[in-house]
Amino acid sequence: MSWQDREYAKEYEGVSRQASFVRQVRPRSVVKTLIIINVVIYVLCVVGSGDTIFRWCAMITEPVLHGQIWRLVTSDYLHWGTTHLLMNMIGLHFLGRPLEQIWGPRKFVAVYSIAGIFGSLFYMVLTMTGWLASGIAAGASGCVLGLLGAAAVLFPHAEVYVYFLFPVKIRVVALVLGGWYVLNVFQGGNNAGGDACHLAGLGFGVWWAMKGERWWGGYRRQARVKPAQMGGFRKRVAQRRADAELIDRILSKVHTSGVASLSERERDALADATMRQQAEEGGYDGSSRV
Repeated sequence: MSWQDREYAKEYEGVSRQASFVRQVRPRSVVKTLIIINVVIYVLCVVGSGDTIFRWCAMITEPVLHGQIWRLVTSDYLHWGTTHLLMNMIGLHFLGRPLEQIWGPRKFVAVYSIAGIFGSLFYMVLTMTGWLASGIAAGASGCVLGLLGAAAVLFPHAEVYVYFLFPVKIRVVALVLGGWYVLNVFQGGNNAGGDACHLAGLGFGVWWAMKGERWWGGYRRQARVKPAQMGGFRKRVAQRRADAELIDRILSKVHTSGVASLSERERDALADATMRQQAEEGGYDGSSRV
């Protein structure tokens, strides 16, 4: 009998992704930390260090090609003005909270950062090929658009308020923005470089939600499950007993404190125990955890 058949599991499985989109996350949210970091860096730029920070941290193709690869990341924490910062942080706040809850803080930071890196790389490729004029790129938009792309796949029927007035399904927003970015980059319009970053970040977020998380999670879990399967009968019995105790403890915590109370380590431990049980029962399909 797998843990899904246990009494507490019903409550764990009952937390759907759609409901998770509006639930609060754990108190120590990495989303809040990222917002604070962005605001602090912006304040430092405003009070007089902006020229130096942008000179060494903004996304510029030529320095990156000469080894300053940190710009692929640091440029995501720079903003051109208060409005630029405010819009990105609003997006990070509303999109980031539910995604952090289902991914956990470490995976969230990884996806957020990789989306921004993809945006910078795509911008760099377009400038190297002469499609776009080389310039300076900065902002968290690529990262935030990565979150939008992932949310559009995971929560397709969720609604966002355009201009805080008009409710629109999030997948429609993602499609419209994606179409606009493609058109603007193709025509070389205003802020085409920024839209190139937006487009790449959006595309990565969509890919990750559809394929990336399942592929990565399945690869890691299969690698961790195999050693337990290779042992003898006594080892397998001991492993099943240890898994049962672990699952009971974690699901008891879910029952009393909710899914959001689980740490990243506990989520991974529950996923590993589930994979071992499903592998023994012939039911493992490589699906990622929620």
